[in-house]
Amino acid sequence: MSRARTALLLAALCLLLACAPARSRLKPAAAPPAASGPQVRAEALFQQGKAFLEKGDMAGAASCFDQAVDALLDADGAGQRGTLNEYVRRIADIELNYLKDKNSPENGEHEAFLDQVIATPLFSPSEKDVQDLRQKVSDMAAVTYSLPVIVNSQVVSFLRAFQTIRHEGIQRALDRMGEFIGPFQEIFRQHGVPEDLAYLPIIESGFRVDATSRARARGAWQFMAATARLFGLRVDWQVDERLDPFKAADAAARFLKHLHEEYNDWYIALACYNGGPRRVERAMRALQTADFFAINQSRHIRRETKNYVPAFLASLIIARSPQEYGFTLGGGEAVFAGSKTVVVPSPASLPAIAERLQMTTAELKRLNPELLRDFTPSSVTEYRLRLPGSADETALAGLERIPAAKIPKYNLYRVRPGDTLSVIARRHGTTVRRIQETNRLKSTRIRPGMNLIIPGR
Repeated sequence: MSRARTALLLAALCLLLACAPARSRLKPAAAPPAASGPQVRAEALFQQGKAFLEKGDMAGAASCFDQAVDALLDADGAGQRGTLNEYVRRIADIELNYLKDKNSPENGEHEAFLDQVIATPLFSPSEKDVQDLRQKVSDMAAVTYSLPVIVNSQVVSFLRAFQTIRHEGIQRALDRMGEFIGPFQEIFRQHGVPEDLAYLPIIESGFRVDATSRARARGAWQFMAATARLFGLRVDWQVDERLDPFKAADAAARFLKHLHEEYNDWYIALACYNGGPRRVERAMRALQTADFFAINQSRHIRRETKNYVPAFLASLIIARSPQEYGFTLGGGEAVFAGSKTVVVPSPASLPAIAERLQMTTAELKRLNPELLRDFTPSSVTEYRLRLPGSADETALAGLERIPAAKIPKYNLYRVRPGDTLSVIARRHGTTVRRIQETNRLKSTRIRPGMNLIIPGR
């Protein structure tokens, strides 16, 4: 079974699991006995999976499809290969049809595009397809890359997927990219990091500054809170600098440079950026190699990390020559382009500043997405605020700090087993709605171990 077909199957199964609704699963029927043979067992499990789909149980369907393929993978001999490939194709067809019924790739307001990228079902390119793309990239003398661009079947698979089922998401990312890529490249140059790595937000977030992944990574560069703090970004109840695209880009450049200094390979650095150094180090030790594409073919790293580098390379090839692959540049709205920063006393009221500048608070906060409250940080005496380039700075003359007594009070609360938002709200003398708004919760669902910011009385 080809690596590309295996990746296709895994992508299909993981998307079905990710999209499974919150409902009780159907009880799986007993699998056929082993004596019935692998093909009979696989077909029975495949049909059972289709039955789960008809009932809306995506997780149950994925489990059955997984077992069907396992039944064939466990069978000895090459005679099962054609049957195995056929099942992979049938499962992929089901998954592709399912995708067609979904909304656009960016159907969540804050959804990180990487969650969609990793769930992308892959195609099965021929060796000729790989050679053709390799030759095309080589022949484009006008495009020079600042890091090696390897073209293999995974890269071709992602490039094709980006041209088809993920076309809209990639196009939106390219639209947003226009106002960021120049400043990001300059930041990377200053740190001695290949400028092409400034294109990472295409697959990380689609260049959305407010993107949030299922794992709670945030911002255009998709930092987890602990890593963000390690590289100098402030993350607390007042400020989340992961949402400042330029500060986050500086942190990303320093992080990638640190990883490269540690492993002396940009592909390994990218894998560590995505999956964490520990997992990648374990894979390198187990296989006694620092070759990412050797590790990529093993079971020692997660599927997301295996796909991360090929997906990035495919997006980079597209971004450097968009028209060659059916995309355009320059169609997005510029939010930060032409803006400027000014120093204001802190803490200062954002509504008061907005009123003086004759703009809305929402417009001001859009330029300063790292500010989570309606005031600048209370822990500093000055703050560099981003304003429209046309803003009259003299209008801010005489701006005063908010008195300490008037700064809203908040408490940090760690959710315990049995807690609900209504119980927590009553305990702290507030309302469920205020807790939701403060923590940007879209539902009332909470889990033990979560940290909630509770607005004071």
